[in-house]
Amino acid sequence: MNLKRTPYSRFTVVGLTTAVSLTLLLSGCGASPTANNTVPSIVSGQKIKLIAAENFYGELAIAVGGDRVEVTSIIDNPDADPHDYEPTADTSKLVNDAKVILYNGIGYDEWMAKVLTSSSNSKDKSIIAVGSDVLGKKDGDNPHIWYDPSAMLKLADSLADKLSQIDPSQADAYKKRAAEYKTSLAPLTELVKVIKQSSQVEIAVSEPVFDYMSGALNFKSIDPKFAKAIEEGTDPSPGDVADLQTAIKGKTIKLFVQNTQADSPTVKNMVDMAKVNQIPIVQVTETEPKGKSYVQWMTDQLKQVKDALSL
Repeated sequence: MNLKRTPYSRFTVVGLTTAVSLTLLLSGCGASPTANNTVPSIVSGQKIKLIAAENFYGELAIAVGGDRVEVTSIIDNPDADPHDYEPTADTSKLVNDAKVILYNGIGYDEWMAKVLTSSSNSKDKSIIAVGSDVLGKKDGDNPHIWYDPSAMLKLADSLADKLSQIDPSQADAYKKRAAEYKTSLAPLTELVKVIKQSSQVEIAVSEPVFDYMSGALNFKSIDPKFAKAIEEGTDPSPGDVADLQTAIKGKTIKLFVQNTQADSPTVKNMVDMAKVNQIPIVQVTETEPKGKSYVQWMTDQLKQVKDALSL
């Protein structure tokens, strides 16, 4: 069984139409670039060009950078799969011209690491790979780090520091905006505190997308092998399927977290079984829904969890 993601279509960079493949450009690339000590120079009064691989990072960059930055988010389509994005020649040019690069890292958006490796002036950029540089994660760790409630708080400060090095005359303004952005996350922070359980609660998940948030809420997933198989597009073992079915029928889990952007007959069967057995379903997505901010996206999902637990 091959996992079919719905409808994860190829997307384009905002405002771009060129679809020239970078196959030759990306072949033979090396290790992922990470944050460096480079302080790019800018002409006085010139805006800092910043490229964010994903739009929720771009949203943060706009908030912290204000009118001093020109931000372009490469992935700006909620129906696009960041894992499978194929950069275009225009994507490469945008990255090449930028002073600051902000991407997830730890294997999630490896295409950005490859474009950076192939860039003619990557050493002249300030690069933040959020997973490794901000949160200390490594390749092989769960890459869905934006579900960690502390991730965006830490990134706001990290980006303010980077921008202050490039544009020192505006350092106070960057730090002030970072503080304001962190304050805007208060509804999310408070909701996590309200929902967090005093003793560990067992749940099941279709994929490990929500795992960092689950940890923050003191939840424990009872089906990590099942979830990993679904994420990788392979069949879970019969034993893992049977164990999950037993947990659902026995009502030993409090809720089932479903990534609605993945279409799998096996997961559908589990969701249907959970509904029959009155196990609440919490629906989450891997990409930010159109028309919602990061805070709205996260809090909407957390409200589902709150309702599921009757809090």
